[in-house]
Amino acid sequence: MIYTSKPEGRRRNRPLKDYAGIRFGRLVGVSLVERDTSKENNHLWRFVCDCGGHKTARIKNVRGKKTQSCGCLATETLVKRNTTHGLSGSGTYRSWKDCRARCNNTNDTDFKHYGGRGITVCDEWDDYEAFLRDMGERPDGLTLDRIDVDGNYSADNCRWADAATQANNKRNNRTVVIDGIRANLSEWSRWLGVGHKTLSYRLDAGWTEEEIKQGAKSPVVL
Repeated sequence: MIYTSKPEGRRRNRPLKDYAGIRFGRLVGVSLVERDTSKENNHLWRFVCDCGGHKTARIKNVRGKKTQSCGCLATETLVKRNTTHGLSGSGTYRSWKDCRARCNNTNDTDFKHYGGRGITVCDEWDDYEAFLRDMGERPDGLTLDRIDVDGNYSADNCRWADAATQANNKRNNRTVVIDGIRANLSEWSRWLGVGHKTLSYRLDAGWTEEEIKQGAKSPVVL
């Protein structure tokens, strides 16, 4: 009796994809190190990193962004975190942290005056380094002030200001625009030589800019 057997089934080999020269994060493929013979096709490749280092890693880890560098990225992240932590005691950092708390933390005692009435911090300032780049270090004796008290915290609406400037810029100080210049009622009262209540009455009565200037006791010098 003659026994015959069927030929063993052969697994079809998929063509090996060449990753040489292809970038994944900071890594660029160099050459295949070891071919994975399983169905996973998770081959081992050698990569060169932007920093000049080399890394051998499984291709699925690289493509899935589990491995993005030779290790330098993790080191840089750690250094950055430690650097930020080192700045956490600075006045600039506290100003950044406090403005975000006033706008985002419902438990903050000042939230009702800021986030509670729609004041926000611009998206760019989610990053402290962006805030520091836009505003610079906080000068001694100054604090963060919004130019438009009804506007948001952003580079074009913030400045470092002293206590007197901030006091003149409170919401309960009425602002007036004359000749294109915006100032609060107290400042215009002083410049025009007109009493605060008198000037307020004239504005409420609908006086024009020219009538207000003509009714001034002092020449308008700005």
